[in-house]
Amino acid sequence: MPQPPRRPFRPRPSPNREPGGHEPEVRPMGRREFGSRPQGKRPQQPGRDHGTSWEKSADWYDRIIGERGSELYQAVVIPGALKLLAPTRGARVLDLGCGQGVFSRALAQAGCQVTGVDAAPTLIQKARTYPVKPPVRYLARDAAQIEDLGEFDAASAILCVQNMEHLDVVAAAAAKVLKPGGRMLWVVNHPSFRIPRQSAWGQDEERKIQYRRTDAYSSTLSIPIVMHPGKADSESTVSFHRSLQTLTATGFGAGMVLAGIEEWYSHKESQPGPRARAENRARKEFPLFLALLWEKR
Repeated sequence: MPQPPRRPFRPRPSPNREPGGHEPEVRPMGRREFGSRPQGKRPQQPGRDHGTSWEKSADWYDRIIGERGSELYQAVVIPGALKLLAPTRGARVLDLGCGQGVFSRALAQAGCQVTGVDAAPTLIQKARTYPVKPPVRYLARDAAQIEDLGEFDAASAILCVQNMEHLDVVAAAAAKVLKPGGRMLWVVNHPSFRIPRQSAWGQDEERKIQYRRTDAYSSTLSIPIVMHPGKADSESTVSFHRSLQTLTATGFGAGMVLAGIEEWYSHKESQPGPRARAENRARKEFPLFLALLWEKR
């Protein structure tokens, strides 16, 4: 008896979300600082707003991130960052792109002397409303303008590197204020799998797997991002995508060495259902975040 024709495989891209649709693919965790320019764009001068500022949406951003950060921040990012950076009690730590101070407070609670820097004054004001001991020194300024802050044992840039247009300037400035042997940690949305408008989830019904589609990777891109979707007059910011090679070349160019690299995965599990197994497998195969630990020699 002839078999019915096999249905051809047609990929069905799903929304840009973590498997199961629980977490937005591009979360507004980072804010505007400065980083290396996208290809083909003329460099701007630090100290000016070039469309990457989070100042206009500071109130909205604080409502969704708040004092402790999102669930992913609490479960994955903060524990991973503290473990990899491993600051000692009493260490002087500079937290770049600190926003309303979620990671700055985690560092302070670990016994560090923390200076948090962000270019959005309203986010710095929000940070000061959340008490912590020892207190954090918060400053509203560009991440590239830190030469007068003294020396630091460590520095961090947590989920804000993708909002830094002139990352080479920031990296060089941070290297100057780090003591010899000082370390700096960058945590970014994974550049291979979490690229705004260039990556998405898809479902292969025949093989019963969830896969990751990536349409661009090597090119350095500046990608407009709506800050709070659903609002008619929503402002936008820019996310700067850089490949792993470009990211590491920037750190090496600042005179630092790569002391560690980690990939962090979602902690979630899908509720029982027809796609739960595929979704849980995908979570273990495709990391959400990339952490790069630099050291000044």
